[in-house]
Amino acid sequence: MKPALLIFITLLFTNIRGISQDCKTTAELETAPGKYLTAAQYPWPAVRAAYFNKMNSAADKAMAKKILEQIEKTEQQTHAGFNFTGGNWENYFSTDGYDYFGNAKLGQYTFQAALHEYFCLKGKPSRNDEASTILRIYVNKIPVNTLIKFLDNPFGNSIDNDRDYGFQFLDWKNHKTTEPNAQLIPLFTFMTCNNAQLIDAINSGNNYFQDVAEKDIKLNNRNNYVYRYWFIKRKDIPVIIPVTRKEYLQSLLEYYEREKLHFAKLVPELTADRSSSVKYYSNWQADVADKIAMVKKTLAENKEEWLSEQAVINRIEDASLSYNAKLSEYTNRNRFWKFYGNENKSTPLYQYNPEYFKAAAQTAAKPQIISIAFRYVAMPSSLRILDNFTKQFDFEAVKKLVE
Repeated sequence: MKPALLIFITLLFTNIRGISQDCKTTAELETAPGKYLTAAQYPWPAVRAAYFNKMNSAADKAMAKKILEQIEKTEQQTHAGFNFTGGNWENYFSTDGYDYFGNAKLGQYTFQAALHEYFCLKGKPSRNDEASTILRIYVNKIPVNTLIKFLDNPFGNSIDNDRDYGFQFLDWKNHKTTEPNAQLIPLFTFMTCNNAQLIDAINSGNNYFQDVAEKDIKLNNRNNYVYRYWFIKRKDIPVIIPVTRKEYLQSLLEYYEREKLHFAKLVPELTADRSSSVKYYSNWQADVADKIAMVKKTLAENKEEWLSEQAVINRIEDASLSYNAKLSEYTNRNRFWKFYGNENKSTPLYQYNPEYFKAAAQTAAKPQIISIAFRYVAMPSSLRILDNFTKQFDFEAVKKLVE
């Protein structure tokens, strides 16, 4: 163990033991005084040194540092007159590299604060390395990973489960597997959302969205996480807009044309390797031609008014129709059958609004949207911090960062 880390832990635990030399249960430590630690005080120097490593330019690093420090200061001010108990509130920064919102390439970075609670171990107070209560403030990111029950990328960012052929990327020829967040063709940027309240929270920037209804939360339960989200955006312009039926159909045609190039190269390779999987591609030319014909027929036979309505898809039903038709899964991915309505598992398609993200930024790291995610459990210490944050956090100060 590094000397600096050892000293920090020794001092930290000495402080805990100073509060209560001995303990019998973890419950009695819930009222023990805690500490507030800034990101600059994070105990691992190597982690602190790498806070901004994933920003590619000096300008982006400087911007990310400036914004995260402002966010930390704003969050810190919520604790004026607030005493932490039962654990330490510890901050750190992180950068996630870059990703595309439509045609805009944005730098992504995060402020995180977490409550590391005390627990009783062999009669002595100890600090839990894990945390249940976590605040994350994401810059230029909507956390789809924790919103997956509501907001999803139905087409993913990969064509094949076993290999990355790259043709989902806009610049297929020059794509490198070391760049997982390169710009994608439209089909792979579309999202589904099954909750209108979430879309409204993102687009309006008003109120919060919570993934569990208050009536369904069981008090004094450590096992179930609840997420509460706020979204900070520029005024008036929606962040997410519907994908029209026409846009979806046109994106499928682009995808199918790339499939033709892909299969024409893949099948000879599988044949030369004597791969048993080549049999799944035996009818690829007819399958792709049939997919293209179906989409073109739908575009030709329907009026612009109908085509301008929002696309509603049902991936489960589409897969079932392909299965019942005994079509090869390998050459019939993303086959269009029909548009859906209110059927079970049907979901409307959305996309990032190019009008919102079209404004040129001085640096890719300039905030365009900020997502706040507060994860908590229905325990007194966690609920106390959540309540204080909700009442005291200066959302208006953060809004100024995206103007």
